[in-house]
Amino acid sequence: MNIANSKIIKLLDRITGAVFLFTLLLLFIKIFTNGAPSLSHSKRGYTVNHIQTKPFKTNTDTVDANKRLFNWFNSTTVVQPHNRALVDLRFRSNKELFHPVAISFQVMYYMYYVIIMLSAWQLKMFFGALCRNEIFTSGNTRRLMLIGIFFMLIPIVNSLQREYFIKTINTLRMNDSQYHLDSYFSFLSSETIFGLMMIVFSLVFKVGTDVQKENESFI
Repeated sequence: MNIANSKIIKLLDRITGAVFLFTLLLLFIKIFTNGAPSLSHSKRGYTVNHIQTKPFKTNTDTVDANKRLFNWFNSTTVVQPHNRALVDLRFRSNKELFHPVAISFQVMYYMYYVIIMLSAWQLKMFFGALCRNEIFTSGNTRRLMLIGIFFMLIPIVNSLQREYFIKTINTLRMNDSQYHLDSYFSFLSSETIFGLMMIVFSLVFKVGTDVQKENESFI
C-alpha cells in the first residue's frame, strides 16, 4: 500500500496545517493586541499562570494551620488548596514596558508561542512528506527530533518566563496586591515526557532510514 494514498494521512496533513495556522494566528494576536482592559488605562497587559502566591501574614495564619491539621486527621474529604495562581500584570507606562528586565520577560513570554508554532510547522512538514510517500528520510528524522527538542524546551521557557515575571514585578515595584509572589523552576512535565518520546521515535526513524539506504545500495 502506498502511504501517500492513505485518507488518514491526508486528513492528518490537513489537520496539522490548520493547527499551524491557528498557532500562527494566536502568536499574532498575542503580539498585536493590548492584553489589558481598556478601562485599566494600561499600555500592555500579560497573564502568567502557575505563579506561587501566598497572602501576606495575618493573625489568622496559626488558626488556619491548626484547622487544616484537624481536618487532615478527622475529615472524610480533605481539600488541600494549592498556592499557584493566574496573575495579570499591567504596564501603565512605556518606561515600565521597555525596562530591560520587562523586555526579558516579554521575550520569554512570546518564546513559548513561537516554540508551539514551530512544533506545529515541523509536524505539518512531516505529514506533508508522508503525503509524498517520503517515509524513512533524513528530513523526517530531523523534523521529529526538532519536535522533541522543542517540547523539552517548553518547561524551561515557562520557568524562565515566571522568573523574569517576578523579577519585573519586584524591580519595578508593581506588586500592589495582597499576595507575596514567587517563581519556581520545573524541568519535568508532561511536555518533557512527550518530547523524550518524540526523540526516541526520531531515533527509530533514523534506524529505518539507515536500513532503507543500505537496502537501496544493494539494488
